[in-house]
Amino acid sequence: MLQIDTLLDIIRTISGKERITPESSFVELEMDSTNLVEVLIELEMVMNVDILDANLNFYEMEKVSDVYDYVARLGQ
Repeated sequence: MLQIDTLLDIIRTISGKERITPESSFVELEMDSTNLVEVLIELEMVMNVDILDANLNFYEMEKVSDVYDYVARLGQ
C-alpha cells in the first residue's frame, strides 16, 4: 500500500519544490505531463506494480491526491 509520505517525497524530488501537500495541484508545482510520468514510473519501481496502463487518464490527475487515489485503487 502506498503511503502518502512516499508519494510526497517522490514529487518533491521531481518538482524541486519543498512545500507539497495532497491538495497541491500540478499546475502550482509547475509540473507537466512528462513530470507526472516520471512520478508514476518512480512509483512503479517503489511499489513493484504496473501503474501506467490504458485506464490512466492524465487529465483527471490535477492534484497530488488524484495520483494517490488512482494508485490506491490499483492496490485493491
